[in-house]
Amino acid sequence: MLKKLDRIIINLKQRKRIAGIAVIVAVAVLTATLLLIAIAPPGSEVVARVNGEAITAGEVTKQRVKAYEFYRTRISEEGALEQLIAETLLYQEAEQQGYAISMDEAEQELEARVASTNRTMEDFEADLAKSSFSYEEYLQDFQRQLAINNYLDDSIEVPEVTKLEARIFYEDYKQQHTELEYPPFEQLESQIIALLKQQKQQEATSLLIEKLKDKADIQYK
Repeated sequence: MLKKLDRIIINLKQRKRIAGIAVIVAVAVLTATLLLIAIAPPGSEVVARVNGEAITAGEVTKQRVKAYEFYRTRISEEGALEQLIAETLLYQEAEQQGYAISMDEAEQELEARVASTNRTMEDFEADLAKSSFSYEEYLQDFQRQLAINNYLDDSIEVPEVTKLEARIFYEDYKQQHTELEYPPFEQLESQIIALLKQQKQQEATSLLIEKLKDKADIQYK
């Protein structure tokens, strides 16, 4: 949470410092991908079952690679497995509640989102080809995430964040981190409110996942 605000403040001052590292990033991604694949157990080995649905070692490896390639986050095998268990529980519940959508519907939504960024699907697929994931794999994951998001949108109320909460967060943050020169609160207000909303949504989602876990049959192999 605090790191995100650091990024916001830094980006406000120096938004054009990212050019020129593409080659380094590409090499790092390739190295990490090869390393994760090299240390992974056989892909077909079942490492957990969630209400009878198998999660394999290969899926755990893919989750770790995805976390790094798309979010630049390194996670352990245990962490990746727990993420997959949570996603599986949410998707199962979304299906039961009637939120599942077809692959055709998911593809139409993906095309609409790509078009909204003034890019073509050819551009998108060219970028995706630089990753470890095929278009089909990405689309399948996108389809599941759409169902989960639609379910969460109806299951979790949009949290309210007041200006006072945002102001308190801003002042507390400044006192704890004096190494940066901060823009005025008014310049960061909307972004802080968005961050606090996201935090509250994440907390509510975590509580929902724990409730689903309590009534689920989860078996670790």
